[in-house]
Amino acid sequence: MKFFIKLNTISTLYAIALFIAIELIVNVSHISTLTGWEWDNVYIVIAVINVIGLLLSTMLFICLTKKWTIGKYSYLSLLLWAPYFILFFSFFPVVFPINAGVTLFPRFSVLIYGSVILYPVYILFINLYASPLRTDYEE
Repeated sequence: MKFFIKLNTISTLYAIALFIAIELIVNVSHISTLTGWEWDNVYIVIAVINVIGLLLSTMLFICLTKKWTIGKYSYLSLLLWAPYFILFFSFFPVVFPINAGVTLFPRFSVLIYGSVILYPVYILFINLYASPLRTDYEE
């Protein structure tokens, strides 16, 4: 049971990390309106937040994967993050609806699709780096 909880916890954290990064990108107009900043300044701040968040979350994921030593089953998180991400991405607009006048620019959608497609590769690299090396040589 502990294994199941650990695996789902780390998969949920993977989904939350990508969800926050994408929601920051999608809500540039809301952030600009709330802060009174120009869009260019908001882009820069969001880019800095996303880079810092990527670095910190990578360190957190590596530490958790090493600490919990989920082992070869940690690769299940390559699939399990997706349902959590879909749940977050579907539930958020219900709680915080987007205004009717707000539209996404094509570069946002390309960035979002690219992030979602490449995210399993990111998770794979984290799992490869955090998984212990086998040192038992059988002859």
